[in-house]
Amino acid sequence: MKNPLPSLFPAILLAVSVLVSCGRVDSLSSLSLPSTPAISTADRFAVIVDPYVSLRDEPGASGITVSHCRKGEIFEVSGKRIVETDGKNEVWVYLGGGWIAQSSVVLFSSRGRALTASKEFQ
Repeated sequence: MKNPLPSLFPAILLAVSVLVSCGRVDSLSSLSLPSTPAISTADRFAVIVDPYVSLRDEPGASGITVSHCRKGEIFEVSGKRIVETDGKNEVWVYLGGGWIAQSSVVLFSSRGRALTASKEFQ
């Protein structure tokens, strides 16, 4: 009589794989991005594109206003963070004095490019 174990092995392996892979995974609510050369080289300077915006003490709508900026001002980017707000991921940029939504700025790799763009926004 043949041993049934070798013929059942693939079915058992498949059943164990299905059971192990069916776990619940929690969503990511916030992600801090380190200031690496790859990030900072591409997006080192920000030009404000909205007429009047608030810098916040922390990224997201819950942050407290710590300062204000006007259209055309240039800032050096110190960091970025992805924050989940109302089920959507939003990128926030740290400009040294506070956080601002990336949708309120245009990012540049050099101060010269930022200066040229700033003149067009004013």
